[in-house]
Amino acid sequence: MGNFGKWLWGIIILSIIALLVGWFAPAPWGAKANSVNMGKSVQAALQDGGFGWVESEMSGNVAKLTGVAPSAEAKAGAIAAAQNAQCEQCADRENGKRWHEVDGDDITVKKVVAIQVPYTLSGVLSSDGSLILNGYVRNENERTRLLAEAERLYPGRVTNDMVKIARGAPKMNWLAIGATHLKGLSMLKNGKFMISDTDSFLSGEADNADIRASVNTLIAGLPTGFNGSSKIDVANAAPVVIGQLKDETVCQNLFAELKGNNKINFAYGGSAIEGEASIALLDAMATAVKQCSSFRVTVEGHTDSDGAEAYNQNLSQQRAEAVVTYLIDNGVNPANVTAVGYGETKPIASNDTRQGMAANRRIEFTVTRSK
Repeated sequence: MGNFGKWLWGIIILSIIALLVGWFAPAPWGAKANSVNMGKSVQAALQDGGFGWVESEMSGNVAKLTGVAPSAEAKAGAIAAAQNAQCEQCADRENGKRWHEVDGDDITVKKVVAIQVPYTLSGVLSSDGSLILNGYVRNENERTRLLAEAERLYPGRVTNDMVKIARGAPKMNWLAIGATHLKGLSMLKNGKFMISDTDSFLSGEADNADIRASVNTLIAGLPTGFNGSSKIDVANAAPVVIGQLKDETVCQNLFAELKGNNKINFAYGGSAIEGEASIALLDAMATAVKQCSSFRVTVEGHTDSDGAEAYNQNLSQQRAEAVVTYLIDNGVNPANVTAVGYGETKPIASNDTRQGMAANRRIEFTVTRSK
């Protein structure tokens, strides 16, 4: 071997030794020592920056970060703090330059579940037989189980993309409450339910009184502290309403369901209530007001624009008062009802046609406020 070959082998051997010394040499020399020192600097920077939830491990000159960030902003802040860390103890570090790189891909962002107020769940049985579900459940497992129950009762007919996960559910078996309302709704030809916190209202049409009784038994069997109510119609039978309501929206929905397109008729130009249909509707309304005894109900009188404005104002007030008197005579607490006449000031249709004028002559029931 010539002199050149000997020199070449010597250079190779010296290079290998230099690499080994550079990595394995004790502190403060060597890449391994720099990696250790850099790791300490990164961890200190994270702690000082308030990112104690991050763990850092050096792999060569790469700081690998892991942990669960409370937000995307917190993740970005932790990565920036690690990147800006300076290794004062690293040998041969050029001033102001980074010796390391940062890998923050393994930091996950905690999924924040919002609080929902009020906590609601509704189901609507559409005219085509499909079930539309909307509202909230507490977790993915509960969502899966609720939709499985809905699919069992309405195979192939469930629309579920509006059921979301949120916090804020009452401290009750929310899944059982939802499943009970699904079962009751499945016994009806059409209908809907609305659950709001610890109150609910289920309405619809049953083929016969026995089915209505079965549904009402389900509602009556809901957990203690839950206020379930229902209004289920049966052809050629008086409406039956059950339950004591504690939710303002549910109460308002109850009045709307009972009234529907029905009207309370009065003597022409007067306030005397006329007709069996008017009496039947007012009897149902009296029951509803008693079911919503936690709230005050305003009975509003309205007229069309025919006649003098002052005359219409007075007539609407008299008619509203006549309804309130009937309700009180049928067991409603006087503190729960108030009469207000609006005359012709709040039309819901044009007064230029007979149909519009008839629509404007009306009595409305509005839940105003808690007592």
